Amino acid sequence: MENARINVRQLFALIILFNFGTALVLPIGFVSEQSVWLSILLALVGGLLLFLLYDYLYRQYPGLSLSGYIRKILGNYIGWPVSLFYLGFFIHNDARVLRETGELLVTTALDETPPFVINAFLMMAVLYVLYLGIEVLARTAEIYLLIIIILGVLGNLFVLFSGIMDFHNLFPLFGEGWKPIVESAFRNILMFPFAEMICFATILPYLNKIQSGRRTGFIALIVSGLLLSFTHAVEISVLGVNIYSRSTFPLFLTISKVNIADFLTRLDAIVILTLIINAFFKCAIECYAAVIIAADLFHVEKPQKLVLPIGITVLFTSMMTAGNWSEFSLKGEKVIMGVLIPLTGILIPVLLIVVHLIRKRFGLYKSDNNG
Repeated sequence: MENARINVRQLFALIILFNFGTALVLPIGFVSEQSVWLSILLALVGGLLLFLLYDYLYRQYPGLSLSGYIRKILGNYIGWPVSLFYLGFFIHNDARVLRETGELLVTTALDETPPFVINAFLMMAVLYVLYLGIEVLARTAEIYLLIIIILGVLGNLFVLFSGIMDFHNLFPLFGEGWKPIVESAFRNILMFPFAEMICFATILPYLNKIQSGRRTGFIALIVSGLLLSFTHAVEISVLGVNIYSRSTFPLFLTISKVNIADFLTRLDAIVILTLIINAFFKCAIECYAAVIIAADLFHVEKPQKLVLPIGITVLFTSMMTAGNWSEFSLKGEKVIMGVLIPLTGILIPVLLIVVHLIRKRFGLYKSDNNG
């Protein structure tokens, strides 16, 4: 691990930017149609519970990252392959975020640029920051969170003053009952983006105040969840359920409809810049998680040595995940959110806690318990 430390403000910024990622611009949880904003709030409760699990494990093993306490709890013979599985998951998930970003940029702004070129430039920026270390990434997040807040306030003011919002599109709230809302919350939105936060298990050990991690994480999750819910409610109020659910990039379509006195129009750059910033930090955090686990598994003293090879792997994997957008979306729904994220973000952490408590109860090993 690096000899580095981050503070609670930086952790707060990293969590918010990570949760925004591409979830801010993609149509998430549209099974619940006009009630998607309610599904986000319901999934947020599940996200808080998941973070409680991650924080508990972090407090039991404050000096170890995810792969370190997996091997301590399960033993090296089982823990090493499980940690290797997480390494592959983080690389693949990072590649998907990179591919999503490239496809969205090609669709909206850079239609004559090959996706590989877009992905390569974004990954170059990610690798440069990661090579400088987690402290640089965290300080950068503080700055860019402020930029995202300014862009968000401006964008929402423009939408409001353009008079294109129709709150009737948000009703009826329970047109199909509670079932679609709950299904959307826990099958889709809890997995994307909240359960993906398992990668922060590799970042929490760098926090300079162990006891502040839970409170900071909770506040950041609540803020990001509320803002995601508000943003998607605005999108539905502008576009309506049918267009929202069929759109690849509803936030872009929403802002493109802004027209204030035939003077303020074509504000697409706000959404494009928001996408690039959020996707950059999500890619960087996922890639960093992969680097830390690889360094731990293969006993590399300086994780920066692995930044380039893992970054190149992510880049080429991003182009091989699917042949087209339809295949990419289907694979994401069935395999990633249906199997891999529930396994890595929920089932394995719960199993780790159960095994830890059993071993601790029967004195099978001495745990460093700081919390």
